[in-house]
Amino acid sequence: MADLTAGVTLAIPEKGDVLPTGPHKPKLMAAVAGLLDFIGQRPLDAALEKDLNDSYGAQTDAYAELLTLLRAGIEEGWACYAEIDGPDYRRGRLAKDGPATHGFSVETGMLKNVLGNYHRHPLGEINMIGPVDATAKFCGHGAGWKVFGPDSRHYPTVTGGKVTMLFFLPGGQIEYMPAPVAAS
Repeated sequence: MADLTAGVTLAIPEKGDVLPTGPHKPKLMAAVAGLLDFIGQRPLDAALEKDLNDSYGAQTDAYAELLTLLRAGIEEGWACYAEIDGPDYRRGRLAKDGPATHGFSVETGMLKNVLGNYHRHPLGEINMIGPVDATAKFCGHGAGWKVFGPDSRHYPTVTGGKVTMLFFLPGGQIEYMPAPVAAS
């Protein structure tokens, strides 16, 4: 499989005011709009995760379209454009939270065999997981959807290779914090 970061020119917005764009971004955002209409104001819980995997799961045309357009965005430099910790841990914002996105920010990620930065989801998080490598998993999950409920906390962990992701944060809220200290 091709290296999804080869030849990408990063277009990191100044002060977060302007988000990068490219030829396939409008089509991806139209597909995301349909997904967010489906999600609506539903609670971020196991029932939503099941419904996403049933209706938008890896076996569906909708998932294939989202994944293809996300990867086009990586190739074009408007998705996964910012290095968090080297080329194997990247993120990028596609849209800020607002009425057009049902109050979610729309984010992208590309991680390879990484233990990411520990964080809390004050209002929850929805993840679309697209393994690049057949054995790659995000937090133990392969191709499909993982929903974290409000006040959940974790290290975003990828094992078995590389994944690309779309993720959605209610209110754009994410809180990076020191990891808890294990009791002795």
